[in-house]
Amino acid sequence: MLVVPTALALGAIAGLADLAGGERIDRAARHLHPAWLVLCFFGELVAYAGYVLAVRDTAKVDQGPKLSFGHSIQAVIGGFGVFAATRTSGGFAVDYWALRTAGEDREGAVARVLALGALEYAVLAPAALCAAIAILVDGEDISLGLTLPWLAVIPGALVAIWLTSPKRADRYATHSPGAGRIREGFAHSVAGLSMLRRMLVAPPREHGLGLLGTAAYWAGDIACLWGALQFFGNPRLSIPALIIGYATGYVLTRRSLPAGGAGVVEIALTFALHWVGFPFVRALLGVVVYRLFNLWLPIVPALAVLPDIDELRRDFDQAEREAET
Repeated sequence: MLVVPTALALGAIAGLADLAGGERIDRAARHLHPAWLVLCFFGELVAYAGYVLAVRDTAKVDQGPKLSFGHSIQAVIGGFGVFAATRTSGGFAVDYWALRTAGEDREGAVARVLALGALEYAVLAPAALCAAIAILVDGEDISLGLTLPWLAVIPGALVAIWLTSPKRADRYATHSPGAGRIREGFAHSVAGLSMLRRMLVAPPREHGLGLLGTAAYWAGDIACLWGALQFFGNPRLSIPALIIGYATGYVLTRRSLPAGGAGVVEIALTFALHWVGFPFVRALLGVVVYRLFNLWLPIVPALAVLPDIDELRRDFDQAEREAET
């Protein structure tokens, strides 16, 4: 659980450091501003608290299971811990376990997990779209290759709205027992998007906390990255550029990737920040500090709830056996 993510992260950092050059890294690391680490720490606390709200709210859509705060916290901590690497589906596997053991059937649990993933992008993608438009309007010297692709959020959202319309959703979201994997995956995706649509159109008192929690998750994590960059001095990076760099580096989120994206995120985020105009060396150093808070610090509480996750896994396996019989 720990050796593989550590090797991936260290290998990525070593390769990036070789590109940056030891002397340049040494110069950039001479003037540190430790006070910004406080922002990193509290940013991640806000992110975790927000994700707990998102998990609980997604679980209860359409009279789904009501997860307790304790159960939700265990699932979130377990899902962000690197021991999620034991499943190829990453941290979302823990959410699936939690939903199944809370009484949800397999189809419903898969749909809610996909809805949770879609909820992440339903908040981050529009923010990146607005940031891209702001950059284009202000004329910042950032490659169109980083900004224009985010305009695809608009047609993507229209397609999702079309697929999940009430007259189509039921037809597309169902599949026969003998359907192929592609057809089954498409049906599950439509079911998850339909669930997200119902969350978005519902009155705020019903699912407003889920949207608010997801926004807090992204805001807290971006604040952590900002603090990590500030740790090495004023980054001189506009907020829209920071959002575009962050969102580009997180096209696949850490919860959707095995091992929390160890190795992948370090490379993608460093280059994305460099592409929006941030010096490569300081981007690398900032990303290393950010990942200490974003990935490695959560290992401590993750290991603390590991026995509970093991119990959750056993309950899940039993539920799956009962479902098969």
